[in-house]
Amino acid sequence: MKNNEIKSLTDTQVDLIRRHWHKNSSFIGFPNAERDSEQDNWYDDLLVQPDWFSNAISSSTTVAVARKGAGKSAVRLASIEKRKKDSKTLIVNASADELATFHAERLDKATVRGYGAVADWMQIYADLVVRHLARDMSGSLLTNDDEIAVRAWAKTNGITERDYGERIVDAVKTLVPWAKKLASENNGQEIEREERIARVAAATNFILYVDDFDNLQEKGGATNIRLVRDAIEAADRITHSNKNGEVHLFMRQDLWLNINPGWHYSDKVTGAVHLNWDVGDLKRWTQQRLRYAIGKALDTSPHLIRVPFDDMWHIFFPKEIRLKNKTESDSFSYFVRRSMYTPRSLQKMIKFALDGTDRLPVPGAIIEEAEWNYSTDQLEFLKTEFGSLCTGLDICVQSFTGKPLEWIASDLYKHLRGLIGNGQVKLHDGVSYGEPDIALARFLYRIGFLEVRYPQEVRYEVRDVMRYPDHWKSIRTDDAVRWAVRSAFFNGLKAFGR
Repeated sequence: MKNNEIKSLTDTQVDLIRRHWHKNSSFIGFPNAERDSEQDNWYDDLLVQPDWFSNAISSSTTVAVARKGAGKSAVRLASIEKRKKDSKTLIVNASADELATFHAERLDKATVRGYGAVADWMQIYADLVVRHLARDMSGSLLTNDDEIAVRAWAKTNGITERDYGERIVDAVKTLVPWAKKLASENNGQEIEREERIARVAAATNFILYVDDFDNLQEKGGATNIRLVRDAIEAADRITHSNKNGEVHLFMRQDLWLNINPGWHYSDKVTGAVHLNWDVGDLKRWTQQRLRYAIGKALDTSPHLIRVPFDDMWHIFFPKEIRLKNKTESDSFSYFVRRSMYTPRSLQKMIKFALDGTDRLPVPGAIIEEAEWNYSTDQLEFLKTEFGSLCTGLDICVQSFTGKPLEWIASDLYKHLRGLIGNGQVKLHDGVSYGEPDIALARFLYRIGFLEVRYPQEVRYEVRDVMRYPDHWKSIRTDDAVRWAVRSAFFNGLKAFGR
Protein backbone atom coordinates (compact mmCIF):
# COMPACT_ATOMS: atom_id res chain seq x y z
CA MET A 1 0.00 0.00 0.00
CA LYS A 2 1.30 3.46 -0.92
CA ASN A 3 1.96 5.89 1.93
CA ASN A 4 2.48 9.27 0.28
CA GLU A 5 -0.03 12.06 0.95
CA ILE A 6 -2.17 12.92 -2.09
CA LYS A 7 -3.26 16.57 -2.43
CA SER A 8 -4.32 16.58 -6.08
CA LEU A 9 -5.28 14.04 -8.72
CA THR A 10 -3.98 13.58 -12.24
CA ASP A 11 -6.30 12.84 -15.16
CA THR A 12 -4.91 9.30 -15.18
CA GLN A 13 -5.79 8.82 -11.51
CA VAL A 14 -9.30 10.21 -12.04
CA ASP A 15 -9.85 7.74 -14.90
CA LEU A 16 -8.54 4.90 -12.74
CA ILE A 17 -10.92 5.83 -9.89
CA ARG A 18 -13.89 6.01 -12.26
CA ARG A 19 -13.06 2.62 -13.77
CA HIS A 20 -12.63 1.10 -10.31
CA TRP A 21 -16.10 2.23 -9.17
CA HIS A 22 -17.90 1.75 -12.49
CA LYS A 23 -21.36 0.32 -11.65
CA ASN A 24 -20.30 -0.10 -8.01
CA SER A 25 -21.78 2.23 -5.40
CA SER A 26 -20.63 0.30 -2.31
CA PHE A 27 -18.24 3.06 -1.24
CA ILE A 28 -21.20 5.28 -0.33
CA GLY A 29 -22.08 2.81 2.43
CA PHE A 30 -25.20 1.12 3.70
CA PRO A 31 -28.39 2.52 5.25
CA ASN A 32 -27.79 0.90 8.66
CA ALA A 33 -24.79 1.42 10.93
CA GLU A 34 -24.62 -2.25 11.98
CA ARG A 35 -23.79 -3.29 8.41
CA ASP A 36 -21.77 -0.16 7.71
CA SER A 37 -19.55 -0.73 10.76
CA GLU A 38 -18.41 -4.08 9.32
CA GLN A 39 -16.40 -2.25 6.66
CA ASP A 40 -12.64 -2.10 7.20
CA ASN A 41 -11.57 0.59 9.70
CA TRP A 42 -15.09 2.03 10.00
CA TYR A 43 -14.32 3.77 13.29
CA ASP A 44 -11.10 5.33 12.00
CA ASP A 45 -11.90 6.09 8.35
CA LEU A 46 -15.66 6.47 7.96
CA LEU A 47 -17.28 7.45 11.26
CA VAL A 48 -18.01 11.19 11.21
CA GLN A 49 -18.30 12.96 14.56
CA PRO A 50 -20.24 16.25 14.45
CA ASP A 51 -20.01 18.70 17.35
CA TRP A 52 -22.75 16.89 19.28
CA PHE A 53 -21.12 13.46 18.95
CA SER A 54 -18.95 13.51 22.08
CA ASN A 55 -21.97 14.43 24.18
CA ALA A 56 -24.07 11.72 22.53
CA ILE A 57 -21.64 8.93 23.50
CA SER A 58 -20.91 10.22 27.01
CA SER A 59 -21.97 8.37 30.15
CA SER A 60 -24.32 11.21 31.13
CA THR A 61 -26.54 10.95 28.04
CA THR A 62 -30.00 9.64 28.90
CA VAL A 63 -31.75 9.94 25.55
CA ALA A 64 -30.43 10.42 22.02
CA VAL A 65 -33.04 12.15 19.86
CA ALA A 66 -32.86 11.99 16.07
CA ARG A 67 -34.75 11.60 12.84
CA LYS A 68 -34.63 8.19 11.20
CA GLY A 69 -31.23 7.73 9.60
CA ALA A 70 -29.45 10.45 11.58
CA GLY A 71 -27.09 8.06 13.33
CA LYS A 72 -28.68 6.71 16.51
CA SER A 73 -27.21 3.26 15.84
CA ALA A 74 -23.79 4.73 15.03
CA VAL A 75 -23.85 6.62 18.33
CA ARG A 76 -24.83 3.46 20.21
CA LEU A 77 -22.08 1.39 18.56
CA ALA A 78 -19.44 4.06 19.19
CA SER A 79 -20.55 4.46 22.81
CA ILE A 80 -20.33 0.70 23.37
CA GLU A 81 -16.91 0.57 21.71
CA LYS A 82 -15.71 3.29 24.08
CA ARG A 83 -17.08 1.62 27.23
CA LYS A 84 -16.43 -2.07 26.68
CA LYS A 85 -12.72 -1.79 27.51
CA ASP A 86 -13.55 -1.53 31.23
CA SER A 87 -13.59 -5.11 32.59
CA LYS A 88 -15.78 -4.08 35.54
CA THR A 89 -18.48 -2.70 33.25
CA LEU A 90 -21.09 -4.89 31.61
CA ILE A 91 -23.08 -3.66 28.63
CA VAL A 92 -26.58 -4.83 27.80
CA ASN A 93 -28.27 -4.14 24.46
CA ALA A 94 -32.05 -4.39 24.35
CA SER A 95 -34.84 -3.28 22.07
CA ALA A 96 -38.14 -1.66 22.93
CA ASP A 97 -39.89 -4.66 21.38
CA GLU A 98 -38.15 -7.00 23.83
CA LEU A 99 -39.01 -4.67 26.67
CA ALA A 100 -42.69 -4.64 25.71
CA THR A 101 -42.78 -8.43 25.23
CA PHE A 102 -41.56 -9.28 28.72
CA HIS A 103 -43.35 -6.47 30.53
CA ALA A 104 -46.61 -6.04 28.64
CA GLU A 105 -48.72 -6.85 31.71
CA ARG A 106 -46.85 -4.43 33.93
CA LEU A 107 -47.05 -1.67 31.32
CA ASP A 108 -50.76 -2.31 30.79
CA LYS A 109 -51.40 -1.90 34.51
CA ALA A 110 -49.40 1.34 34.55
CA THR A 111 -51.42 2.52 31.55
CA VAL A 112 -54.70 1.86 33.35
CA ARG A 113 -53.41 3.53 36.49
CA GLY A 114 -52.34 6.54 34.42
CA TYR A 115 -49.68 7.85 36.81
CA GLY A 116 -46.64 6.90 38.87
CA ALA A 117 -44.91 4.62 36.36
CA VAL A 118 -41.38 5.89 37.09
CA ALA A 119 -40.84 3.17 39.72
CA ASP A 120 -42.18 0.55 37.28
CA TRP A 121 -39.64 1.61 34.68
CA MET A 122 -36.75 1.37 37.14
CA GLN A 123 -37.82 -2.20 37.91
CA ILE A 124 -38.17 -2.97 34.18
CA TYR A 125 -34.69 -1.65 33.36
CA ALA A 126 -33.16 -3.70 36.18
CA ASP A 127 -35.10 -6.75 34.99
CA LEU A 128 -33.76 -6.37 31.44
CA VAL A 129 -30.19 -6.18 32.72
CA VAL A 130 -30.59 -9.26 34.94
CA ARG A 131 -32.20 -11.29 32.13
CA HIS A 132 -29.34 -10.53 29.76
CA LEU A 133 -26.65 -11.24 32.35
CA ALA A 134 -28.33 -14.57 33.10
CA ARG A 135 -28.20 -15.41 29.40
CA ASP A 136 -24.52 -14.39 29.22
CA MET A 137 -23.67 -16.73 32.07
CA SER A 138 -25.91 -19.69 31.22
CA GLY A 139 -26.62 -19.46 27.52
CA SER A 140 -30.37 -19.43 28.17
CA LEU A 141 -32.80 -16.62 28.88
CA LEU A 142 -34.64 -16.57 32.18
CA THR A 143 -38.42 -16.78 32.05
CA ASN A 144 -40.86 -15.62 34.67
CA ASP A 145 -41.57 -19.27 35.55
CA ASP A 146 -37.97 -20.07 36.51
CA GLU A 147 -37.49 -20.58 40.24
CA ILE A 148 -34.11 -18.84 40.07
CA ALA A 149 -35.78 -15.93 38.31
CA VAL A 150 -38.17 -15.44 41.21
CA ARG A 151 -35.26 -15.19 43.64
CA ALA A 152 -33.34 -12.82 41.35
CA TRP A 153 -36.37 -10.58 40.78
CA ALA A 154 -36.88 -10.37 44.56
CA LYS A 155 -33.51 -8.64 44.80
CA THR A 156 -34.73 -5.82 42.55
CA ASN A 157 -38.17 -5.27 44.07
CA GLY A 158 -38.54 -1.68 45.25
CA ILE A 159 -35.40 -0.60 43.40
CA THR A 160 -34.68 3.14 43.26
CA GLU A 161 -32.29 5.31 41.29
CA ARG A 162 -29.93 5.49 44.28
CA ASP A 163 -29.46 1.74 44.84
CA TYR A 164 -29.91 0.63 41.22
CA GLY A 165 -26.37 -0.69 40.66
CA GLU A 166 -26.08 -2.31 44.08
CA ARG A 167 -29.39 -4.16 43.68
CA ILE A 168 -28.29 -5.60 40.34
CA VAL A 169 -25.04 -6.81 41.94
CA ASP A 170 -27.14 -8.60 44.58
CA ALA A 171 -29.29 -10.19 41.87
CA VAL A 172 -26.19 -11.37 39.99
CA LYS A 173 -24.84 -13.00 43.17
CA THR A 174 -28.08 -14.99 43.32
CA LEU A 175 -27.62 -16.16 39.72
CA VAL A 176 -23.94 -17.18 39.87
CA PRO A 177 -24.38 -20.56 41.69
CA TRP A 178 -27.19 -21.48 39.28
CA ALA A 179 -25.07 -20.60 36.26
CA LYS A 180 -22.09 -22.58 37.58
CA LYS A 181 -24.31 -25.63 38.06
CA LEU A 182 -25.48 -25.38 34.46
CA ALA A 183 -21.88 -25.03 33.27
CA SER A 184 -20.82 -28.20 35.10
CA GLU A 185 -23.64 -30.09 33.35
CA ASN A 186 -22.38 -28.99 29.94
CA ASN A 187 -18.70 -29.94 29.82
CA GLY A 188 -18.29 -29.08 26.16
CA GLN A 189 -18.47 -25.36 26.82
CA GLU A 190 -17.43 -25.36 30.46
CA ILE A 191 -14.23 -23.28 30.18
CA GLU A 192 -15.75 -20.60 27.99
CA ARG A 193 -18.84 -20.39 30.16
CA GLU A 194 -16.81 -20.22 33.38
CA GLU A 195 -14.97 -17.22 31.96
CA ARG A 196 -18.28 -15.51 31.21
CA ILE A 197 -19.60 -16.26 34.69
CA ALA A 198 -16.45 -14.87 36.29
CA ARG A 199 -16.68 -11.71 34.21
CA VAL A 200 -20.32 -11.13 35.12
CA ALA A 201 -19.75 -11.94 38.79
CA ALA A 202 -16.91 -9.40 39.01
CA ALA A 203 -18.85 -6.57 37.38
CA THR A 204 -19.80 -3.50 39.39
CA ASN A 205 -21.13 -1.20 36.64
CA PHE A 206 -24.10 -1.92 34.37
CA ILE A 207 -25.02 -0.04 31.21
CA LEU A 208 -28.32 -0.59 29.40
CA TYR A 209 -28.96 0.61 25.84
CA VAL A 210 -32.57 0.50 24.63
CA ASP A 211 -32.96 1.07 20.88
CA ASP A 212 -36.11 1.93 18.90
CA PHE A 213 -37.76 3.32 22.01
CA ASP A 214 -40.25 5.20 19.83
CA ASN A 215 -41.96 1.87 19.01
CA LEU A 216 -43.80 2.26 22.32
CA GLN A 217 -45.69 5.19 20.78
CA GLU A 218 -47.34 3.07 18.11
CA LYS A 219 -50.48 2.31 20.12
CA GLY A 220 -51.08 6.05 20.26
CA GLY A 221 -53.07 7.88 22.91
CA ALA A 222 -52.20 10.30 25.66
CA THR A 223 -51.66 7.46 28.14
CA ASN A 224 -48.80 6.06 26.10
CA ILE A 225 -47.23 9.51 26.06
CA ARG A 226 -47.29 9.51 29.88
CA LEU A 227 -45.58 6.11 29.90
CA VAL A 228 -42.82 7.34 27.60
CA ARG A 229 -42.31 10.42 29.76
CA ASP A 230 -42.02 8.26 32.88
CA ALA A 231 -39.55 5.96 31.10
CA ILE A 232 -37.30 8.91 30.27
CA GLU A 233 -37.55 10.29 33.80
CA ALA A 234 -36.60 6.90 35.29
CA ALA A 235 -33.62 6.56 32.93
CA ASP A 236 -32.50 10.12 33.68
CA ARG A 237 -32.67 9.58 37.45
CA ILE A 238 -30.74 6.32 37.29
CA THR A 239 -28.03 7.69 35.01
CA HIS A 240 -27.44 10.82 37.08
CA SER A 241 -28.04 9.50 40.61
CA ASN A 242 -26.14 6.20 40.60
CA LYS A 243 -22.48 5.76 39.77
CA ASN A 244 -22.95 2.03 39.05
CA GLY A 245 -25.82 2.19 36.59
CA GLU A 246 -26.68 3.90 33.32
CA VAL A 247 -29.70 3.71 31.03
CA HIS A 248 -29.49 5.14 27.51
CA LEU A 249 -32.58 5.45 25.31
CA PHE A 250 -32.75 6.11 21.56
CA MET A 251 -35.88 7.64 20.07
CA ARG A 252 -37.22 9.40 17.01
CA GLN A 253 -37.33 13.17 16.94
CA ASP A 254 -41.08 13.37 16.30
CA LEU A 255 -41.79 11.45 19.54
CA TRP A 256 -39.52 13.74 21.54
CA LEU A 257 -41.18 16.84 20.10
CA ASN A 258 -44.57 15.35 20.90
CA ILE A 259 -43.98 14.51 24.57
CA ASN A 260 -42.46 17.83 25.64
CA PRO A 261 -45.47 20.21 25.73
CA GLY A 262 -46.94 20.19 29.25
CA TRP A 263 -44.37 17.76 30.71
CA HIS A 264 -43.33 18.82 34.22
CA TYR A 265 -39.97 16.97 34.07
CA SER A 266 -38.97 18.30 30.65
CA ASP A 267 -36.67 21.05 31.94
CA LYS A 268 -35.01 18.61 34.36
CA VAL A 269 -33.83 16.10 31.76
CA THR A 270 -30.11 16.79 31.77
CA GLY A 271 -29.04 14.03 29.41
CA ALA A 272 -30.92 14.72 26.16
CA VAL A 273 -28.76 15.08 23.04
CA HIS A 274 -30.17 15.99 19.61
CA LEU A 275 -28.46 14.42 16.61
CA ASN A 276 -29.08 17.24 14.13
CA TRP A 277 -26.88 17.37 11.02
CA ASP A 278 -26.20 20.61 9.19
CA VAL A 279 -24.83 21.11 5.68
CA GLY A 280 -21.25 21.19 6.96
CA ASP A 281 -21.69 17.89 8.81
CA LEU A 282 -23.18 16.22 5.74
CA LYS A 283 -20.31 17.53 3.63
CA ARG A 284 -17.83 15.96 6.07
CA TRP A 285 -19.76 12.68 5.91
CA THR A 286 -19.60 12.71 2.10
CA GLN A 287 -15.94 13.73 2.19
CA GLN A 288 -15.05 10.65 4.26
CA ARG A 289 -16.86 8.42 1.76
CA LEU A 290 -15.06 10.03 -1.17
CA ARG A 291 -11.68 9.67 0.54
CA TYR A 292 -12.48 6.02 1.17
CA ALA A 293 -13.39 5.52 -2.51
CA ILE A 294 -10.24 7.21 -3.77
CA GLY A 295 -8.04 5.38 -1.27
CA LYS A 296 -9.42 2.00 -2.32
CA ALA A 297 -8.98 2.75 -6.01
CA LEU A 298 -5.43 4.06 -5.61
CA ASP A 299 -4.42 1.44 -3.02
CA THR A 300 -3.65 3.93 -0.26
CA SER A 301 -5.05 4.90 3.13
CA PRO A 302 -8.03 7.32 3.15
CA HIS A 303 -6.09 9.34 5.73
CA LEU A 304 -3.53 10.21 3.05
CA ILE A 305 -6.14 11.67 0.71
CA ARG A 306 -6.05 15.47 1.10
CA VAL A 307 -7.74 16.42 -2.16
CA PRO A 308 -10.20 19.38 -2.01
CA PHE A 309 -13.82 18.30 -1.62
CA ASP A 310 -15.02 19.69 -4.96
CA ASP A 311 -12.30 17.84 -6.87
CA MET A 312 -13.32 14.55 -5.23
CA TRP A 313 -17.06 15.14 -5.71
CA HIS A 314 -16.63 15.99 -9.40
CA ILE A 315 -15.09 12.59 -10.07
CA PHE A 316 -18.57 11.18 -9.62
CA PHE A 317 -20.93 14.11 -10.24
CA PRO A 318 -21.03 17.20 -12.48
CA LYS A 319 -20.14 20.63 -11.12
CA GLU A 320 -23.62 22.06 -11.65
CA ILE A 321 -27.15 20.88 -12.29
CA ARG A 322 -29.51 22.82 -14.54
CA LEU A 323 -32.80 23.57 -12.78
CA LYS A 324 -36.22 23.76 -14.39
CA ASN A 325 -36.15 27.58 -14.20
CA LYS A 326 -33.05 27.46 -16.46
CA THR A 327 -30.68 28.49 -13.65
CA GLU A 328 -27.84 26.29 -12.45
CA SER A 329 -27.15 24.96 -8.96
CA ASP A 330 -24.05 23.50 -7.33
CA SER A 331 -24.62 19.75 -7.59
CA PHE A 332 -23.73 18.85 -4.00
CA SER A 333 -26.02 21.57 -2.62
CA TYR A 334 -28.73 20.24 -4.92
CA PHE A 335 -28.45 16.78 -3.36
CA VAL A 336 -28.44 18.10 0.22
CA ARG A 337 -31.45 20.38 -0.26
CA ARG A 338 -33.51 17.44 -1.48
CA SER A 339 -32.46 15.20 1.39
CA MET A 340 -33.91 14.97 4.89
CA TYR A 341 -30.60 16.30 6.25
CA THR A 342 -29.47 12.89 7.48
CA PRO A 343 -26.61 10.69 6.24
CA ARG A 344 -29.03 7.88 5.35
CA SER A 345 -31.24 10.17 3.29
CA LEU A 346 -28.27 11.68 1.44
CA GLN A 347 -26.75 8.23 0.97
CA LYS A 348 -29.96 6.97 -0.63
CA MET A 349 -30.18 9.75 -3.20
CA ILE A 350 -26.48 9.45 -4.10
CA LYS A 351 -26.86 5.68 -4.43
CA PHE A 352 -29.92 6.00 -6.69
CA ALA A 353 -27.84 8.22 -8.99
CA LEU A 354 -24.75 5.98 -8.99
CA ASP A 355 -26.77 2.79 -9.52
CA GLY A 356 -28.66 4.33 -12.44
CA THR A 357 -25.67 5.40 -14.54
CA ASP A 358 -23.31 3.59 -16.87
CA ARG A 359 -20.69 6.34 -16.85
CA LEU A 360 -19.06 8.85 -14.51
CA PRO A 361 -19.58 11.65 -13.77
CA VAL A 362 -23.31 10.94 -13.53
CA PRO A 363 -25.21 12.82 -16.30
CA GLY A 364 -27.86 15.36 -15.32
CA ALA A 365 -30.69 13.27 -16.82
CA ILE A 366 -29.74 10.33 -14.58
CA ILE A 367 -29.68 12.60 -11.52
CA GLU A 368 -33.17 13.82 -12.40
CA GLU A 369 -34.41 10.22 -12.65
CA ALA A 370 -32.66 9.38 -9.36
CA GLU A 371 -34.52 12.25 -7.72
CA TRP A 372 -37.85 10.81 -8.88
CA ASN A 373 -36.94 7.38 -7.47
CA TYR A 374 -35.62 8.84 -4.24
CA SER A 375 -38.71 10.99 -3.73
CA THR A 376 -41.04 8.04 -4.29
CA ASP A 377 -38.99 5.97 -1.85
CA GLN A 378 -39.19 8.73 0.78
CA LEU A 379 -42.97 8.93 0.40
CA GLU A 380 -43.34 5.20 1.04
CA PHE A 381 -41.02 5.46 4.04
CA LEU A 382 -43.09 8.32 5.46
CA LYS A 383 -46.35 6.41 5.16
CA THR A 384 -44.86 3.26 6.70
CA GLU A 385 -42.97 5.00 9.51
CA PHE A 386 -45.73 7.31 10.73
CA GLY A 387 -48.89 5.54 9.59
CA SER A 388 -49.49 4.15 13.09
CA LEU A 389 -49.87 7.71 14.44
CA CYS A 390 -52.38 8.94 11.87
CA THR A 391 -55.23 6.91 10.41
CA GLY A 392 -55.31 7.52 6.66
CA LEU A 393 -51.84 9.10 6.47
CA ASP A 394 -51.34 7.54 3.04
CA ILE A 395 -54.60 9.15 1.84
CA CYS A 396 -53.55 12.47 3.37
CA VAL A 397 -50.17 12.46 1.65
CA GLN A 398 -51.57 11.32 -1.70
CA SER A 399 -54.21 14.07 -1.55
CA PHE A 400 -51.44 16.54 -2.42
CA THR A 401 -50.94 14.84 -5.80
CA GLY A 402 -51.75 17.27 -8.60
CA LYS A 403 -51.90 20.14 -6.14
CA PRO A 404 -49.49 23.12 -6.07
CA LEU A 405 -46.18 22.97 -4.24
CA GLU A 406 -47.04 26.02 -2.16
CA TRP A 407 -50.21 26.86 -0.19
CA ILE A 408 -51.47 29.90 1.69
CA ALA A 409 -52.44 28.88 5.22
CA SER A 410 -56.23 29.20 4.79
CA ASP A 411 -56.22 27.01 1.66
CA LEU A 412 -54.15 24.34 3.39
CA TYR A 413 -56.41 24.23 6.44
CA LYS A 414 -59.48 24.02 4.18
CA HIS A 415 -57.92 21.08 2.33
CA LEU A 416 -57.09 19.28 5.59
CA ARG A 417 -60.54 19.97 7.07
CA GLY A 418 -62.05 18.24 4.05
CA LEU A 419 -59.97 15.11 4.68
CA ILE A 420 -60.81 15.12 8.38
CA GLY A 421 -64.49 15.94 7.88
CA ASN A 422 -65.24 13.00 5.60
CA GLY A 423 -63.49 10.60 7.99
CA GLN A 424 -60.58 9.69 5.73
CA VAL A 425 -57.86 11.09 8.02
CA LYS A 426 -57.66 11.18 11.82
CA LEU A 427 -54.73 11.90 14.12
CA HIS A 428 -54.36 9.66 17.15
CA ASP A 429 -55.03 11.40 20.47
CA GLY A 430 -51.40 11.30 21.57
CA VAL A 431 -50.19 13.38 18.62
CA SER A 432 -53.09 15.84 18.27
CA TYR A 433 -53.14 19.28 19.87
CA GLY A 434 -55.76 22.00 19.32
CA GLU A 435 -58.06 22.35 16.31
CA PRO A 436 -57.92 19.21 14.10
CA ASP A 437 -56.85 20.99 10.88
CA ILE A 438 -54.09 22.99 12.59
CA ALA A 439 -52.98 19.91 14.54
CA LEU A 440 -52.75 17.88 11.31
CA ALA A 441 -50.71 20.60 9.58
CA ARG A 442 -48.30 20.71 12.51
CA PHE A 443 -48.04 16.92 12.53
CA LEU A 444 -47.12 16.98 8.82
CA TYR A 445 -44.45 19.57 9.72
CA ARG A 446 -43.10 17.39 12.56
CA ILE A 447 -42.68 14.35 10.31
CA GLY A 448 -40.95 16.44 7.64
CA PHE A 449 -43.58 16.39 4.88
CA LEU A 450 -44.42 20.11 5.02
CA GLU A 451 -42.25 23.17 5.52
CA VAL A 452 -43.21 26.76 6.36
CA ARG A 453 -42.17 29.77 4.27
CA TYR A 454 -42.21 33.36 5.49
CA PRO A 455 -42.09 35.77 2.52
CA GLN A 456 -39.36 38.41 2.48
CA GLU A 457 -38.49 41.08 -0.10
CA VAL A 458 -36.32 38.88 -2.30
CA ARG A 459 -36.84 35.30 -1.11
CA TYR A 460 -38.51 33.16 1.52
CA GLU A 461 -37.29 32.45 5.02
CA VAL A 462 -37.82 28.68 5.26
CA ARG A 463 -38.52 26.70 8.43
CA ASP A 464 -38.49 22.90 8.43
CA VAL A 465 -38.26 20.25 11.13
CA MET A 466 -34.70 19.28 10.16
CA ARG A 467 -33.25 22.69 11.03
CA TYR A 468 -35.97 24.14 13.29
CA PRO A 469 -37.52 21.17 15.14
CA ASP A 470 -39.35 23.20 17.81
CA HIS A 471 -40.92 25.67 15.38
CA TRP A 472 -44.10 23.58 15.00
CA LYS A 473 -45.42 24.89 18.34
CA SER A 474 -45.44 28.52 17.23
CA ILE A 475 -46.37 28.48 13.53
CA ARG A 476 -48.70 31.38 12.69
CA THR A 477 -52.07 30.51 11.16
CA ASP A 478 -52.71 33.63 9.03
CA ASP A 479 -52.26 33.92 5.26
CA ALA A 480 -48.97 35.77 5.60
CA VAL A 481 -47.58 32.28 6.09
CA ARG A 482 -46.97 29.96 3.16
CA TRP A 483 -46.89 26.20 3.55
CA ALA A 484 -45.11 23.96 1.03
CA VAL A 485 -44.54 20.26 0.40
CA ARG A 486 -40.83 19.58 0.88
CA SER A 487 -38.99 18.88 -2.35
CA ALA A 488 -37.93 15.46 -1.00
CA PHE A 489 -41.56 14.38 -1.48
CA PHE A 490 -42.99 16.66 -4.19
CA ASN A 491 -41.43 14.82 -7.11
CA GLY A 492 -42.70 11.55 -5.68
CA LEU A 493 -46.23 12.95 -5.75
CA LYS A 494 -45.77 14.06 -9.36
CA ALA A 495 -44.40 10.61 -10.23
CA PHE A 496 -47.81 9.06 -9.68
CA GLY A 497 -49.09 11.12 -12.59
CA ARG A 498 -46.31 10.15 -14.99
